[in-house]
Order: sequence, then C-alpha cells, then structure tokens
Amino acid sequence: MPKVKIPRKSTIVDMTAMCDVSFLLLTFFILTAKFRPDELVAVDIPISHSTSTFDDAITIMINKEGKAYISLKESKTRFLMLEKMIEKYGDTYPQLKTLTDNQKQFFSLIETWGTPIEDMGRVLSMNGTQLQEYQKTQMPGIPKDSIHNQLGDWVQASRYATEGNIKIAIKSDKDTNIEPVKEVVKDLTAKDIHRFLLVTSLAGGGSSASAGNTKTGE
Repeated sequence: MPKVKIPRKSTIVDMTAMCDVSFLLLTFFILTAKFRPDELVAVDIPISHSTSTFDDAITIMINKEGKAYISLKESKTRFLMLEKMIEKYGDTYPQLKTLTDNQKQFFSLIETWGTPIEDMGRVLSMNGTQLQEYQKTQMPGIPKDSIHNQLGDWVQASRYATEGNIKIAIKSDKDTNIEPVKEVVKDLTAKDIHRFLLVTSLAGGGSSASAGNTKTGE
C-alpha cells in the first residue's frame, strides 16, 4: 500500500523578542561603560616583558623635562597624606594650617598632582575648570632636590597613611634623561625607601612593572 505523505510546513521562529533583548543589552553597556580618561602628565614609557601589576601603587611620574608628579587612586589615602604633610610643613608654611575640611576633601578627589606644598592652599581654592587648566598647563612638579625633598615626604606620608602597605612605582618617560630618575631614587633612599617598581609598557601592549631595589644582596 502506498506511503502516507505528510505535508511539509516551513518553520518560522519569531526573532522579535531576541532583537529587543539584544538592543537592550547593547544600550545598557553603552550607557554604563566608563572610558579611560586622558593622563594629565604625558609619559611615554619604555617597553619590557614583565607582567607585574601596580594598580594599588603610589606612582611617581617623571616627564620629558624631568618634572615629578604623583598619582594615586585611593582617595582616603590622599586625604591622610595631606593631613600628614600639613603636620610636617605647617610650622614652615602657616597657611597650610588654614586649609578647610572642604579643601582637604577637594584634594582627596585629585588623582594626579604636582604642586609644591607651599602653594597647595591657592590650588585648592580653584574651581573645577581652573584646576583642570592648571593641571594641564601650569603644574610645576613636586620639589625633589636634596634640600626640598617634598617628593620623598609625600611618599613617606603614603606609607604612614597605609601603615606601610603600599607599593611605590616610578614611571618615567623613555626620552627622559637618566639624571631626574636617579634623583628620585636618591630622594626615596633618603627616606629609607629601597624597594620600588619601575613601570614599563608590555611588548604586546598594556602596562607592567618590574621590581627595583637599591640595596644589594636583597
């Protein structure tokens, strides 16, 4: 007897719901994505193959002109560092003792700075627009000579604020003369700081850090 032929029907899948979900997810990721901000201090770092990280470090940045700046992500640590610097330099620069709580909180929002401590009051009196302009074109860098070793004092203040639980990184432009880097290392050793990271760029992209040590045999 002949076989019974079952009529074939085309299968239709309604993709409307899937498209809606896809566009909703795309919209969510676009609205919540945070773009990496431009660095205030342009530093073109050299290349290495190390894979150590330094996200939790206080970073000393040295530009082509040899000026030094400090960058730190943790706002609470920045606040405590300023308090320690006021305690150390308050008698020398009495204007520091007049900084208000609002100005100190304002400083805790500044991730990168390069201001001599005696000029901190003027800078923290700026509004947001003035501060951005100052950071981009006018920051003179932190004093780091043997007489005015404010850079070493800032790093020491960071260790005080974190009870010593902080990494120290040096990020120098690849075209910087070696002398400013040696000067920074000398400033750190003057504060009995002998361990630090040297920030470089990975050969395949990204950033890394290799350990440096000024004490032989360690």
